[in-house]
Amino acid sequence: MPTAPSLLECQRRFMAALYSPDACGPVEAIAGNGLEPAARLRIYRHSCEGNQISALRTSYPAVLALVGSAFFDQCARGYRREHASHSGNLQVFGGRFGDYLATVPQARELPYLPDVARLEWLRQRAVLAADAEALPSAAFERALAVQDRTLTLHPSVQCLASAYAVLTIFRYAMAPGEEGLQLPDTGENVLLWREDGEVAMAALDAASFACIEALARGATLVRSNTAARAIDPAFDQPACLGTLAQRGLIVGSVPNDNLRESVSCR
Repeated sequence: MPTAPSLLECQRRFMAALYSPDACGPVEAIAGNGLEPAARLRIYRHSCEGNQISALRTSYPAVLALVGSAFFDQCARGYRREHASHSGNLQVFGGRFGDYLATVPQARELPYLPDVARLEWLRQRAVLAADAEALPSAAFERALAVQDRTLTLHPSVQCLASAYAVLTIFRYAMAPGEEGLQLPDTGENVLLWREDGEVAMAALDAASFACIEALARGATLVRSNTAARAIDPAFDQPACLGTLAQRGLIVGSVPNDNLRESVSCR
């Protein structure tokens, strides 16, 4: 007499069947109730696939606009097979879509596509980030006078350095103009943040981006200034950071002895 599969085995086989049409799944453990168990499993598979593709379409509207529905859905199906969701929260499902697009041979004709996707994912991170109170002006001015400190940026601040004009491409994809897409010869360094409930984005010069990106990694003011001045010896750190402070994007000041190494904002 065959041994009944364990609950864990049933769950694993069911999960595999949700992501692969070739997997039969634990049909022997599925109650048909008037419908063949295999057919009932197909309903779950199609529903799961549809929900996840819809989530990716929502997260990546510019990529969708650039490649069209048929190719996007093809990529989405490939992505979900390689990166099965381990959470019931679909807001975190598409986090590696940009990296996946970089592996798709048919997408090589659009080499900027992975970075467009990465920009869109950072937009989502900016939207979902926690809020924080801005550092008062007086505290900000005091912090600038002590270079052996770091400034804490607002949780919504994200940054992306791209070899392509990724912000220009994103904006064109979302609102094409009659004059067509005019691309600059260089890449773009993009800063993202949340402002009045919406995601704001700006392309920064290389020195300003280096300064802000260093701060986002936990560097001190002196080190972030050094990184920026290696690119532009005339870089004005107080002016750069003053713009952030005016937008409420500097929320804290931390002494050097309390610093912890952190990851880049991209």
